[in-house]
Amino acid sequence: MKLKDICIENRPLERLLYKGVDKLSNYELLAIIIKTGTKDQNVLNLSNTILSKFKLNKIDQVTINELLKIKGIGKVKAAQIKAVFELNKRINHFKINESNKIFSAKDAYNYLKNDFLNKNQEHLIAIFLDRNNNILSKKIITIGTNNQTLISNKDICYSAIKENAHAVIIAHNHPSNDCFPSIEDKKSTIDLKKALENLEILLLDHLIITDNNFYSFKKNEDL
Repeated sequence: MKLKDICIENRPLERLLYKGVDKLSNYELLAIIIKTGTKDQNVLNLSNTILSKFKLNKIDQVTINELLKIKGIGKVKAAQIKAVFELNKRINHFKINESNKIFSAKDAYNYLKNDFLNKNQEHLIAIFLDRNNNILSKKIITIGTNNQTLISNKDICYSAIKENAHAVIIAHNHPSNDCFPSIEDKKSTIDLKKALENLEILLLDHLIITDNNFYSFKKNEDL
């Protein structure tokens, strides 16, 4: 069935205009983005095909070439999809960064969680803070494998001195979605704490972040 054969009140654009954007399903919203279907399937069916192949929360990681393998998706449609999801990611990142102070593990988690979302490798990120818990900067320290990353004391200490930081919070992700620390995580954290203390800099916390949860060394008295 062609889109023009669907009752006008059931077409996604008209539903958005008259019912509100919150009333539309994911595939209807995607249909508005890509605008047209093909001679073999209308835009709603094409959108359904895309979302059946790729999970909504994974589309920002899908490559242009992967999208082009779907019948009916050309370069323009693929670019439209990538652009919209990238813009959404940037908007979310901007919202999280509107607050430039960190007072708790939850604050740090909210500040960092989008940096780790859907990552298939472990990333270690450090946040550098002044005496009033204002964020001075954020830096990716290392990128590891799918189950291991290196806590580089040298790089963290160097960056902390360069930023004239009073305190540091580090965080890394577990792609396995198990947020509990390993023995190596605990040992490396204590080693980093000692290295920073020698510079009179505090290690406030170490977070292990998954897509839906986090573990705080400080909250669990491992620090």
